[in-house]
Amino acid sequence: MKSLPQIRKFNKKYMLFIDDKPFIMFAAELHNSAASSVEYMKIAWEKIKELNCNTLLVPVYWNLIEKKENKFDFTDVKRMISDAREYKIKLVLLWFGSWKNGLSGYAPDWVKMDWKRFPRVENEYGVKTKILSMFQSDILSVELNAFKSFMEYIKEIDEKEQTVIVVQVENEVGILGAVRDFSNGANEAYRETVSDNLTEYLKKQNFLCFRDMTYKGDTVIGTWEDVFGRYAPEAFMCVNYAAYIEKLAKQGKEIYNLPLFTNVWLKGNNDEKAGIYPCGGPVPEMIDIWKCMAPSLDFISPDIYSFEFEKVAAQYARDDNPLFIPETRRDKWAVANLYTSVGKYNSLCYSPFGAESIGEDKSFITGILHTDINDKNISNEMVQRYLSKSYKMLCNMLPIITEYYGTENIKGFAQKEGEISRQLRLDKYLLTVEFYHNINENNEFIPGAGIVIQISENELLFIGYGYKAELESFTVGKQLDFLSLEKGNYDENHKWIKYMDLNGDEQYIRMEEEPTLLRVFCYEF
Repeated sequence: MKSLPQIRKFNKKYMLFIDDKPFIMFAAELHNSAASSVEYMKIAWEKIKELNCNTLLVPVYWNLIEKKENKFDFTDVKRMISDAREYKIKLVLLWFGSWKNGLSGYAPDWVKMDWKRFPRVENEYGVKTKILSMFQSDILSVELNAFKSFMEYIKEIDEKEQTVIVVQVENEVGILGAVRDFSNGANEAYRETVSDNLTEYLKKQNFLCFRDMTYKGDTVIGTWEDVFGRYAPEAFMCVNYAAYIEKLAKQGKEIYNLPLFTNVWLKGNNDEKAGIYPCGGPVPEMIDIWKCMAPSLDFISPDIYSFEFEKVAAQYARDDNPLFIPETRRDKWAVANLYTSVGKYNSLCYSPFGAESIGEDKSFITGILHTDINDKNISNEMVQRYLSKSYKMLCNMLPIITEYYGTENIKGFAQKEGEISRQLRLDKYLLTVEFYHNINENNEFIPGAGIVIQISENELLFIGYGYKAELESFTVGKQLDFLSLEKGNYDENHKWIKYMDLNGDEQYIRMEEEPTLLRVFCYEF
């Protein structure tokens, strides 16, 4: 039996191993409803094939697999795994359970209709919401039963092939429309003293959201408001959502030990209040609470739709958390951010959302046109072409990229709005990168982006598009010149295939408008 997929840490960075080999997911996530239709999936699979993805993120719907309590139908899961094998693509299955995007739309009908067993979250005015409460409820026991059955089924049909390599638990949990749950059960729990284990853990992490603290010696003690002040409602919901998901993750792993994670709906801006975004999710300010309360999760993943991509990536690429991006934009920034994600932040997964609509100006499911220039969903044929070429190129380079993950030998960059040039340091080399086009919200140019890898003292690989680079020695008094400059690509067996020797008037590091690969040999004198 081959080893199960697992997360390992080396070079002070994390790596996903599949068949004991490092693996990066050059991926895409389907629209939420896609996997419920056999006919629709025929279209989606062809779109995924065109993108050259090596991994697909696919929802699994609790309401469709358990229409009657304790009666399971995994037909759709079986079909998805079978299709993925046919297309030679790995799967990340997304468990849409009690909570998805701050609501409870994927709970089975028998859960939704039984208010006594499964009470709802109440807001501060006592108004019941559409969101399932976890307090004084049977929801954990029934969902745990379903999730365990799901993990057992994956193990039964896929342990040998290992098409499914990672599972997401819930989706963007939290409460929309209220700062916390104000139901009777939640209020009782809110009046309790905060656990010493939690406060001690947070102290060690230099947690920034302690306010109005009450001390007894070196211990932080008190109620939620004593310990967390104005952050108390959000901290309370984080602790309880994380503890709930920990129970699913821990018992799921005991059945089938795949890497597990949950994702997060991020704040729209720093001033946005909890409840506008789902209150209780692992936003940057609260991720330490989640790390304490849900240790069975292998990582916590941001859904990055923000234009501040690098800021968010840095917040989640932590010493205790690898970067894994299950959802991101599918507009012109989808291509550029790929190169930063891989070359700078060593991401385990990069996955634009709504994969089957990449290259289109509308959603394949709703048919609605996207016309707002700031809409994360805007896409066009150029985005599809650039992303497809980039994915193919990077997939074929997988062993080379992973060899240098977490080292100083790899640098990734993406052009920012209004940026014309920048400098990078790579060992003894100083690189001056100049972008071909000015990027602003009114043009359709794809922002220039690239990855540079130093293979040896005198060999470098330049990957990307939309820029040129000047290479200088960082050593005072030394100069550089080319030994050779080759244009080419790596094939599916990861072998370099030279297309052309560039010399004379063409011996410059000038990437094409579309994704290109150059191999540079130089010497110092």
